[in-house]
Amino acid sequence: MLGKRIAPLCFAAVSAFALSDAVLAQAPIKFGMVTSLSGPFTPWGIQVRDGMKMAVEEINEKGGVLGRKLEVIERDDKNNPNEGVTAFRYMVEREGVVAAGGVISSDVGLALGREAESLYVPYFLTMSGAAEILKKSSRFTFRTCLLPAPADVEAVAAMIKDRKYTRVGAIVADYAWGHSTRDAIDAQIKPLPGVRLQMEVAPVPEKDFTPYLRKLQGLDPEMIVALGHPPGAPTITRQAIELGMKALIIGPWYPTEFMVQRVGESMFGQYVDYSCVDFESPAYKQLAEKYNKAYKRMLDNNAFSGYVMVRMVADAMQRTKSADPKAIAEAIRTGTFDQPGYGWPLSYTEWGEMKGAKPILYTYEKGDPGPVNAGANWRTKIIFRSPPVQAYVPKD
Repeated sequence: MLGKRIAPLCFAAVSAFALSDAVLAQAPIKFGMVTSLSGPFTPWGIQVRDGMKMAVEEINEKGGVLGRKLEVIERDDKNNPNEGVTAFRYMVEREGVVAAGGVISSDVGLALGREAESLYVPYFLTMSGAAEILKKSSRFTFRTCLLPAPADVEAVAAMIKDRKYTRVGAIVADYAWGHSTRDAIDAQIKPLPGVRLQMEVAPVPEKDFTPYLRKLQGLDPEMIVALGHPPGAPTITRQAIELGMKALIIGPWYPTEFMVQRVGESMFGQYVDYSCVDFESPAYKQLAEKYNKAYKRMLDNNAFSGYVMVRMVADAMQRTKSADPKAIAEAIRTGTFDQPGYGWPLSYTEWGEMKGAKPILYTYEKGDPGPVNAGANWRTKIIFRSPPVQAYVPKD
C-alpha cells in the first residue's frame, strides 16, 4: 500500500515545483532603490527615485526584460549607514532584488559598498564619491555619475590652469566626502605653479558659513571650491555673494533645479557645478522633455543616474539572458553601456571605477529653457568640458 501512495504524492510535488517555476517566470524582476528621501540629501534622492521610475516605465511599456516586468523597491536610508545596510539586506534577502542603487551620502555609500561585496549583489552609487568606497577587490560596487574626489578635483585643476587662476579658496565638510576632497585638493591644486590655496573645514550641519568666507576674503579668491561640502553649497554661494565676493563658486553636483530654488538669480554666471549629462545633447533634451512632463522637474544628474543604472542592468540581463546578480555584475564590469545624452559611455575598471569620464562644468543664465524645463525662466550653460580624467586606483 505504501508503494501505491508514493506515485500520487510525487506527482503532486512535481506539479507544485512546476507551478512554482511558472509563477517565478512571471514574477517581476526587482531593482532596489536605497537613497535619501529624508534629511539633508533629500533633493538628490527624490530625483534618483523618479529617474528610476521613468526607466522602469519605459522598459515595461516595451515588454519588460526576459519576458518579465521590472519593479522598483524603495527604501529611505535616512542619511544613516545602519538604516541603509538594513534596507539593502532586506531587499536582497526578502525581496530578491537583482541589483540596487541610488545612495547619495559617502558615509552610507561606504557601508553599502561593503554589503554589496558580501552579498554578491551589484550596487550603483549616484553621489557617494569618497575614494575609499571602492577597493581593488571590489566587484559588485559601481559608480554612475559622481566621480571620486580625486577625479573631480582633477577637472577643477584643469579649469584653473585653463583660466590661469592664481588664488583658490575651498570649504570642505568634516565627513568622508569632505576628507577625500580635502586630500585631493592638497594633492592636485596646492602644487600648481603660482597658485595660492586656502582651505577651511566646517561641520556637515553648518548653517552659517560667513566666518569661513570672511577668512577667505583676505585671499580675494578667483575661485571657491565648495565641492567638498554638498549640504552647505547653497548657503555658501548665497553668503559669498552677500559678502560681495566675486569668485566663481564650484558646487558639489548639487541638484540643478533645487539650487535655483534655494539661491535664486543672484548666483547666475557665478555659481558653477558639475554634470555627468550633456545639456546640449539632442538626446538629453528629448529625455528631459519627457521627464519634465511626467514629474514637473528638470532631468538633472541625479535623475539621469537613476535612469541609467536601471537601463544598464536591464541591458546586462538581456545580453546575458540572466537575472542572476553575479552575471549582471560581470556583464557591466566587462562591457560598455552608451546612453545617448550621458556625458560619456559607461565602462569600468575591475573594481567598478568609471573609465574615460569627462566631467562637464556649467553655470546658469536667464532665458527660456524650452520644454526640457517648461515654465522656468532660466537655463543651464556649459562653460568647460574637462579632458578625460584618470580612473582612480584604490590604495588597497
